Amino acid sequence: MMMHRLAGAWWRALLTVTLLAGALALPAAAADAETIAACLKAERSAERDGHACIGKLSKPCIAAPGGETTAGMIQCTQREIKAWDALLNTEYKQLLDKLQPKSAERIRAAQRAWIKMRDGDCGLSYETFEGGTIAGVIAAGCMLDRTATRALQLQDLRTSNIYE
Repeated sequence: MMMHRLAGAWWRALLTVTLLAGALALPAAAADAETIAACLKAERSAERDGHACIGKLSKPCIAAPGGETTAGMIQCTQREIKAWDALLNTEYKQLLDKLQPKSAERIRAAQRAWIKMRDGDCGLSYETFEGGTIAGVIAAGCMLDRTATRALQLQDLRTSNIYE
């Protein structure tokens, strides 16, 4: 019963975030991807892990006029989630291309497990605040953090020498 309620709450939050993002004008995805890529290049050049790039798009967006509202915060965060999700998918595909079949299947299984964990974590975050206006903001922030962190993990795996 609890899992069913959690799943329902999570999907409502995801639907809310998606509808709000679609209803509001979003900047070009290519420019957002370039912003994240430039930040990561600078971070990696300085031998840092890239976590400082999380929020690179959403924080200034939230600080701009209109971004401080609940809908604005969700829109800004969704915008950045899309950029990180695109990077995650690119890193995942490039990593799979490097791997032998057995290792590729392990990564696929790990990715499926990660998706379940992310959805469970963020669903729980939403449920904790369900009924309040902050619930969607919290859920979107969770999705951003989990998605960006996983993209960085996959990038680290892809660029490591262990698969060469």
